Amino acid sequence: MSHDLAAMLAAEIRTLPAGHRLESEHMIMKRFGVSRSTVRSALRELQDQYLVRRVQGDGTFVNQRIDYLISRSRRPSLHDTVGAVGGSVHTRLAGCELSSAPDEIADRLQLEPDTKVHQLIRISYINDAISSYALEWVPVDVADNLDIGLRAIPSLDQILRGRGHDPVRAWCRIGLDFPTESIADALELDRPSQTWLVESLTRDRGTGRPLLCSTTWTRPDMIRMVLELEDEPAG
Repeated sequence: MSHDLAAMLAAEIRTLPAGHRLESEHMIMKRFGVSRSTVRSALRELQDQYLVRRVQGDGTFVNQRIDYLISRSRRPSLHDTVGAVGGSVHTRLAGCELSSAPDEIADRLQLEPDTKVHQLIRISYINDAISSYALEWVPVDVADNLDIGLRAIPSLDQILRGRGHDPVRAWCRIGLDFPTESIADALELDRPSQTWLVESLTRDRGTGRPLLCSTTWTRPDMIRMVLELEDEPAG
């Protein structure tokens, strides 16, 4: 019975705009003459299909996933990607400190071991819904005073371009994995679930200088990762 209810609700949801608040569980029970457990099972099924997003204490909302295209020809910018499809992005700087780059990160950034870098923690929201948690490492001489800059300009891609760089994604690894408990809490996951795990290296297009390493955990109900392979540019 819950599957039948989910199918009926799904047909309604597909006619509604993203962010629309659905009826309460009680109203759905009353309208369809079913039990609360049936309603909850149906909503869970819709959530598993990424058709709805449930926010504890706030309600159930029509969900909209954004395609995030990873390609050498696309700017490595969440703000640009979401803005291109009419969405809005807000990024909160949750941490910024100078620290020694982990060995693997130092190697990717072509730095000596224990070189000090900016270590950032940023949490991003798409259409006011939390979407991703990012750890990022930026060499100090690539961009200074990042804590101040990111509070004025939330796009790291824009900041790097403002410092004269031309960022391009040079290396990327994508998978699904379970985040740590603290990251799952930061992403407001209501149950143990996998997220997109994206590790990435960004270089300057002209000089080849490594600019940024990042590891990002992203909710799959908010983002669909799309990888596009293309030939290396001649020369």
